[in-house]
Formats: sequence, structure tokens, C-alpha cells
Amino acid sequence: MTPFLSVSTDSDRTEFLIDTQLFSPVIAMKAAYVLLDRAYFFFFTRPDGLMVQVSPKVGQDWSAERFTLEYSDELLAYALRARVELENKEVRETIVRRALGSYADLPNFTSVDPIASSPQIDFDKDIDEILREIENDPELKIDEAEINRILAEIDSETQALKKPKLDPNKLKDVKKNFQHK
Repeated sequence: MTPFLSVSTDSDRTEFLIDTQLFSPVIAMKAAYVLLDRAYFFFFTRPDGLMVQVSPKVGQDWSAERFTLEYSDELLAYALRARVELENKEVRETIVRRALGSYADLPNFTSVDPIASSPQIDFDKDIDEILREIENDPELKIDEAEINRILAEIDSETQALKKPKLDPNKLKDVKKNFQHK
């Protein structure tokens, strides 16, 4: 059997190669972030994948095999989370668009690059947490009809907040009246 993580271990560290055809470097780093309290991570790109070297922090009960298995769990969890976020993107955008009355700059609002050079806020994070709570609540049974009902309720609540439309002809009339005085 070929392991999906090729592992080599020393007594105080472990090293493994991640198949970047399956897991992006961003997913690998997100999975590592969860375990930063226990270990130091070093990433190196190679033609055949992403090499990760891990050294335990002082005072940690360390087992390279156990740690690699835990990292593997986190890697899978973040890969699936990214897939669910991608699948739910349209629903999240629709909810946000309706909640804000279509005034948000939605492409920039929901497409935040976490490794961009300029600091930006990840608004998707809060929405994703809400969606996870909804998905994990066994008592909630939300289907497309329920989502449409919620969106209709949001839409009706935001109707009063919509910006009044300006008539360009009225502005011309005001200018003409002002010039005549």
C-alpha cells in the first residue's frame, strides 16, 4: 500500500511530502495552523509536491507517527471544508447580497485572498461559521424552500433601506430654476 503522506521521521521531527494534486499548499498551511501550539512547521515546494518538516515545541508529548496522523486528519478536514465553501459560495453570496440590499461590492466582499499583500477582512469566515452551525444542527431541516423564505424575509426587511432613485431630469430642472433666479 502506498501512503498518501510519504513520511520520514527522526526522534525529534518528522518530514512528509504532500501530493499537491490532491491538496493545495493553502490547505496544507491551514491544516498546520491548527497544530501550531504543538509544533513548528517548515514548507518547501518541490516538483513532486509540498515538503513539510515538523519539529515539536518544547514540552510536547511527541510521537511522529501520531502527529502525522493528526495532521492528516486536519488536512482532510480543511480540504473538505474548502470544497463545501466552494459549493455554498452562491448561496452565501445571495444571502449577503439580499441582506445588504445589493449595495455591497460583492466580488471583493466574498473573494478575499488570505495571502494577499494588502490586509483585508475575511467576511466569509463569519458566514461559514453560521452555515456550519446550521449544517450541524440536527433539529434544523433547511431546504431550498426554507432558504428562499429566509431570503424573502431579508428582502422585505431591507426594502425600506433601499436608496431612493434620483431622476436626472429633476436635477436639470433644479439647475435651470437656479440659473433663472
